[in-house]
Amino acid sequence: MKTMLRSLSLLCLLAAGFPLHAQEVARPPAPVPTADTQSDANPPAPSLPVPAAGDPLYAPLATSPRAQTLDEKFMSYAIVTFGPRVLFTPAIGAAIRMARPRNGYPRDWSLGAGAFGRNYGAALANRTAMETSRFLTGALLHEDFRYRPSKSKDPMARIFHALAFTFVDKSDSGHDRIAMANFVAAGAEGFAGNLYLPAGFNNVSHAEARAANAFGHFAMQNLLREFAPELLKATHKMHLPFPRVPVPGWWVKR
Repeated sequence: MKTMLRSLSLLCLLAAGFPLHAQEVARPPAPVPTADTQSDANPPAPSLPVPAAGDPLYAPLATSPRAQTLDEKFMSYAIVTFGPRVLFTPAIGAAIRMARPRNGYPRDWSLGAGAFGRNYGAALANRTAMETSRFLTGALLHEDFRYRPSKSKDPMARIFHALAFTFVDKSDSGHDRIAMANFVAAGAEGFAGNLYLPAGFNNVSHAEARAANAFGHFAMQNLLREFAPELLKATHKMHLPFPRVPVPGWWVKR
């Protein structure tokens, strides 16, 4: 574990020296309503709130170079932490964990509806602890952890950029900084489980492993955000069913 932590520290220092300059994608201006396009009988549909960070399918990019207000940060946190998709995805993890229980996992965590509820609740609690600590750290330290894609067209450069953004993000003033929000969030996700997971899985070594997995989650999320526009175009061109989710037009690179 010490070797892994030393490696993480070295990667963090290397990433800190790598400038994270990226494109800022602005939302297209909204059309001005006219008498022909709007009437009292047919009011325009309200725009859905779009979180600025956290969910790779809905908010992969920082859409403005300006700093977020505290209210915007809170709304982003609320959507990515308590939105309907977030309430659904822990069920998948709980089902997988029950289908392939860990060695030594107690029976009341691996069989039956009660076990599913425990695993679902644990996954949801881990996600809530991670996102809450990430939001609070970003708000207190004026940190902007919204992802900014690479300007490069070189796939390897884009991969390194996405991985570097796991350890280095931006301040509200736009300067590169150590991603303290990610470090605190990973620690929170790792050690929160010690409060409710079964005996044998609520110790320091398992908490450290969960924290390391959280960094892997951040890295994979950044990679998805970096290459998702191309993936979306490819699946659309091949008429594949995945992913079919509402995606803002400003997200897809043209």
